[in-house]
Amino acid sequence: MIPDSKMSSKKYALFAALAGVVLACFIGYFILHDMEQNQEIQSMKGTIKSLQSSLAKEELKNARLNTHQQRNINTTIPGDTDHPNASDKKGSGQSATDNATGSLQILKDLESVSDADPRSYSEKLQDLLSGSPTEERAAIASRFIFNKARDQQGLPDYALQTIYASQSNPDLKRVIAQVLSQRGNNALLNSQIAEAQTRLKSEHPGDRLETLGQLGKMHTTKAVDAIAPFLEDPDTTVRLAALFALRDTGNQQHVGLVEAMINDPDPSVSTLASDVLSSLRNLSSSARTNYSRSDIESELPPIANP
Repeated sequence: MIPDSKMSSKKYALFAALAGVVLACFIGYFILHDMEQNQEIQSMKGTIKSLQSSLAKEELKNARLNTHQQRNINTTIPGDTDHPNASDKKGSGQSATDNATGSLQILKDLESVSDADPRSYSEKLQDLLSGSPTEERAAIASRFIFNKARDQQGLPDYALQTIYASQSNPDLKRVIAQVLSQRGNNALLNSQIAEAQTRLKSEHPGDRLETLGQLGKMHTTKAVDAIAPFLEDPDTTVRLAALFALRDTGNQQHVGLVEAMINDPDPSVSTLASDVLSSLRNLSSSARTNYSRSDIESELPPIANP
């Protein structure tokens, strides 16, 4: 006959084993759930970026078509260096020079100071960006401006403002605005946000989608007021883009904008809202109110030809 004490020990061991199995299953379920949720969020982010990229390509295609039509209207004048074809050749020459020299070498030359090249930093930048600069040259200029952000004597505010006014590349203009804001001058940053608010009035979801992506890249709470109304946009994709933009610009002061969205009838929106809510709660109320170097560097356009 088995003593009561031994029987009790066996029952306790069996109960503990069963409890361990149940606990392991419980933990495993939540781990798998979190993994699936993260995969879903990454998938949504990829979809948003893909749509933004498609919009950018379509705009480029339309711009090229308009340019081609304009060329057919213009009369070719022999020796006319202002003819559009001359501009094309200049752009092509820029690209060939970049490929032959290497973008990092061009960047190094911009930063070097020597008796052989007496030009100032701003003069070098203006030469680099003259005509119709390629995206690669805009990326080089963006990196150079970031590297010289603290050198207000070598690259003064007025020089950056002049370059900003003469360029159209959105990444380059954003970097200039960010650097000036880091220096305490928010004029261009405020101007960019105001322009974005105008574009967000478009009736086309694609326009709102692209603009929200640009606002997210600013990484400043100044952009939150422009983003917030589109958290209630009737288009699901726009609401998702607004959530991503808020995640990259807001802090814990803005959790109230997202809390109701965790009950959104669209599961993709509610899932992303939960992730954004968690991210914002982890940021202090002073986060993203002033620029750090990492804020600017995280959105620098990549240099494709090292």
